[in-house]
Amino acid sequence: MVRNYTMAVLVLTLASVGCKKPGGKAPTSEAAAPPVTLAPEDYTIVKRGSISTGPRISGTLNAAQRAVVRAEATGTVTITAFELGDPVKKGDLLAKIEAKAMGDVASSARAGVTAAQARVDLAKREVARMEALVKGGAVAQRELDRARSELTAAEAGVTQARAQVASSSSALGDATVRSPIAGMIAKRSVSKGDVVMPGAELYEVIDPSSMRLDGSVASDDLGALAPGKTVSFEVRGYPGQQFAGTIARIAPAADPSTRQIQVLVDIPNPGGTLLAGLYAEGRVAVSTREAIVLPFAAIDTSGDQPTVLRVKAGVIERTVVALGLRDERDEVAEVTSGVAEGDIVVLAQARKNLTAGSKVTVAQAAAEQKPEPKPEPK
Repeated sequence: MVRNYTMAVLVLTLASVGCKKPGGKAPTSEAAAPPVTLAPEDYTIVKRGSISTGPRISGTLNAAQRAVVRAEATGTVTITAFELGDPVKKGDLLAKIEAKAMGDVASSARAGVTAAQARVDLAKREVARMEALVKGGAVAQRELDRARSELTAAEAGVTQARAQVASSSSALGDATVRSPIAGMIAKRSVSKGDVVMPGAELYEVIDPSSMRLDGSVASDDLGALAPGKTVSFEVRGYPGQQFAGTIARIAPAADPSTRQIQVLVDIPNPGGTLLAGLYAEGRVAVSTREAIVLPFAAIDTSGDQPTVLRVKAGVIERTVVALGLRDERDEVAEVTSGVAEGDIVVLAQARKNLTAGSKVTVAQAAAEQKPEPKPEPK
């Protein structure tokens, strides 16, 4: 009996010792979860910035002053004086068309004037002679009337010959093509040796100092449009740059197929930075102010009130925020309360894996990380 009792005590003692860790502490029922690391793309830092609201506008840039120069005579191009991109002044010679036939016509017309004037001189002398003979009774009055009629016809011939000279000179002028405005050559459609007909396009000249945005706005936003309102926009090809203009004209009717309203926006372009034909997109400024802004991706609007997940002392907390202006184009919203400048807020892609109370560490972006000091050489 005593032997059995002793064995039982020994077994219980060994079992008690085996359940303890080397340090003498009993194991915890559940290991503590490690903190979640937030990568730079998982969060945003609350900042102040400019936020605007207003109708979106998009369209193409065009020169406010533009001239398409066309041929007004038939012939072979003998001179092309300017190339694409060259600056030109008003009246500069752009091209010349060979007009030999026109020159022959002009010479013939000038000769016709000389011949007609000779007939006038002869008719005047005949009238003077007839007047003397009628006065002396040598000829009848009808002979004087006939001479006077021939003088009138000769004078009419001079007028007609001079009109032909003017017409042929104008035709010769049409063969000399000059720039109607000052600007730059935007397009050259002709080369030396080309045979052209009246109406053929030769050059396109634009004035790049003033551009115009030919844009369109949804008809629902018509009430926000008015001449003189500011338009801010970005141009494809100039990333990150903002440009501004003012509404000059609003179409009186909407496009029947798209229900869009055409809007013309005048844009100063003194340095010639903007180029015609580029696509632009922006908004008509209705309300603009400086405020604390957050991207839409940082705001949870699925509940009764908008909330954000803010990192405070390494712990996630859910905070209710109040919103103001919303910029649908840039997908940012004004936050009037709930967060402060410099707060760290979790974005949507990381929010689904976190809850209030979760412990996190925030990884800095490479540009924000300070380089470790290099050891001094021994």
